[in-house]
Formats: sequence, structure tokens, C-alpha cells
Amino acid sequence: MLVSTQQSDWREILYCGLENQQIDFKAAQDWNKIGRTGRAKFARHIMALANTLGGYLVIGVGEDAHGNPTLYTGMDEKQASSFDPSSVGQTVNRYAEPAVEFDLVKPEIDGKVYVIIVVYPFRNLPHVCNDACEDELQRGVFYVRTPDARSRAAYRSEELQGIIQRALRNQRQMLGRMLRGILYEDRQAVEPSSDQDFASLLQNGRNQAKQLFGNKLWREKPIFEAIIHPQRRLKGITLTDCRRHLEALERPSLHDFPWPSAHIRKTRFYASNLAIRGHAEEGSQPNFFWEFYPDGLFYCAVALPELPEHSIDSHTLLQLCLVTLALNGEFFTRLGLGDELLTLSFNLNNTLDLNLRMSEEDEGRAYVCHIHDIRIKRSRTAGDLEGGAAADTAMQFFREMCERFNHSLNEADCQSITSALEAFLERGLLDL
Repeated sequence: MLVSTQQSDWREILYCGLENQQIDFKAAQDWNKIGRTGRAKFARHIMALANTLGGYLVIGVGEDAHGNPTLYTGMDEKQASSFDPSSVGQTVNRYAEPAVEFDLVKPEIDGKVYVIIVVYPFRNLPHVCNDACEDELQRGVFYVRTPDARSRAAYRSEELQGIIQRALRNQRQMLGRMLRGILYEDRQAVEPSSDQDFASLLQNGRNQAKQLFGNKLWREKPIFEAIIHPQRRLKGITLTDCRRHLEALERPSLHDFPWPSAHIRKTRFYASNLAIRGHAEEGSQPNFFWEFYPDGLFYCAVALPELPEHSIDSHTLLQLCLVTLALNGEFFTRLGLGDELLTLSFNLNNTLDLNLRMSEEDEGRAYVCHIHDIRIKRSRTAGDLEGGAAADTAMQFFREMCERFNHSLNEADCQSITSALEAFLERGLLDL
């Protein structure tokens, strides 16, 4: 998304219906009445947007009962006038070093006035927070915008590396412009790389899943995500090719997703403009969503059933890992890409204080996760996964997830579980 105030129509941003990495919504409010903590919260969102891709902070849109930003109340005259660019800028840049570059516009849409803060990505140096404010801001940290629409401190190595890489890229571009004698520096985004192309498809898939689930479920319940793709974007594959090979999958088939014991009565299975898509019929449980893109990206999101005492079942998680890997191994092999090395990324979101239940007999024992999200990445060829390595790879993912829940599996446990997974691939039955 190109960040600019040159918008002939702000409706697309206002009515997008969900928050994402570049758009955040706030209910109507008065800047002069939200207090120091409320203004610090705005500063956190603005710094996070500037340190990531830039974006828009839209004020005047509330959340409905499902947590989706669809209450288009707009702002009254006093509320809108309280958002003065000089006052907002003075407050935000008291906390940000260097100063954040942004514009503030007040479009009237469908007879209602909204305030939109247009935040530009940093030019040379990322913005560090140089002062603290209660629980909203910490001194000396970089805030970033995450794919699930949170503005938080960067604590993962890949997030810090991303900030550093963008800063270095900006410095190289500035030096190149100087050497070429170019004096004007615009705010245009650089041409996307192939990795960025996959990232844009991933963001599209996440937006679709988030819209299907609703913001409340997406932010609060345990969500499993899988992102699988080759090392390069594919060419010459059509939606028809994808659909034909997907419908031909046997062990497991699409009906086994997200796990064979889910007992989903009916799945919606259809083509969008960009991908082949599937999700449960409205009212069915569990909630899940998947997409296969002809470019080579598979994305899925699954809302895991939550047991009493804020727990999830380890058997369900294990089945989900296996079915996801086996499906992709067979699918990419059918496309003639058996030798392709696939990047396999599994995420488990909203895991803070979540318990992992290993068995019915172990119900009283709590294996607790103390981090917000789990991120695990591996690589394997499609042919290996299709040839039986899906069981071993699923076991590796599961073992690492157990570690995040502070539970270690011994070698005997791993061998026993792997054997059960292999038996499932052979017989189509899962008995763990």
C-alpha cells in the first residue's frame, strides 16, 4: 500500500472492515480529554506504523460486538477540531526520536467527518521511544506494527533485523541519489522483491481469515497459522491447475483438513481472483481458512478448540501439523515440484498463559506458555514430505511447540508419536 495524502477517495481505507499492518481504527474521541496515557497510546501506534511500512490511523470508527471496526460514527465538530496537527505532532515527537513524519487530514465521507493520521515510513533512521509513560510506552525500545495489527515493542530478532535492513536500504538509496545528483526524495516505496511478493499474498490471506473469524476471536483465541512456499514465485500455473490437483489429493484429502476427527459436515471450496480458497460453512466448527495461490503460497489459519482452564489439546495440534505438511507435500509434488525446497513456517498466536494438555490422564498437569506467540520455521522438499517425511517433520514442529509450553519430550515419546503418525499416513486412521 502506497502511503500518501493524495487520495481521490478515502472510502477504501475507511470501509476496509478490519485492521491490518498498515491500518488502525480508533473510536471517536477528543484529543484534549484522553489524558497523558491516551495520547501516549497514539504515539505508540504512530511510531509502530512509521517503523514498519507506514500507514493510516483512522479516528471515528468503533468496534461492533465481534470486534470488527464497522461502527462508522464519525466525529463531532469539537472532537475533530481537537486533533490539531501541531498539538498531535508536539506530543508524538516528544516521545519519538527522530521526529515522525505524518500528515493529518479530516475528510468528510457520507456526511460524517473523520480524522485520518497519515504516517510515513521512516526515511533514514528508525524511531526509538525516548521517554516512558506508564504501561503504554517504554524508554529505549523500537515499536513495530505486527501482521495481526498490534503495535508493540520489537523483541524478535527478525523484527529488529527488518528495521536495520530498512535503515541500511534507505541509506544506500540516499547515497545513490546523491551520486546521481538527485535532490528530490519522494515517499514512494521501493520495488518489491520476490519475498515481498509472498509477503503481500500472505497479508491478503491473513486479512481474509481475520475477516472470517472476527477481530475478537483473532486477538483472543489460540490461532494456528501455516505459511508454506518454495524459494521462488512460480510461473505458468493457473487456478484451474491448482483446483484440479487439490481435488485429486488422497492421503490426506482436503476433507481431512484441519484434522480427520473434526467432523466438519461441509466445506466451502471456491476460487477467488487470486487463489483457491476453503473454509467451514457458516455455523460449523472448528473455524478454519486456507488458500492456495498459483504463485506458490499456501496459507491457513485455524482457531483451535479451547478446553476448560484456557487449554488446548496436544493431539489436535499434532494432527493439524501432520495434515498440513502431508497435504502440501502431495500438492506441490503433483505440480511437478517434488525437488523444490519448501519454507515451512508454523505460528501459534495468543499463547500467553495458555495451557497444553498432553493427555486425559495428564489433565491435572499444566504445561504453560509464557510468550504471546510461537514462531517455528523449517525447510523440507515437497518430495520428502510426500514420500513419508511429513510424519517426522510434524514431530519436529510439535516437539518445538512443546518446548515453548515448557514441556520436553524424550526420544521414546518422539519415536512412539512418529510411528503413530506414519500409521495414519498408511491407513488413513489416527490413533494417538
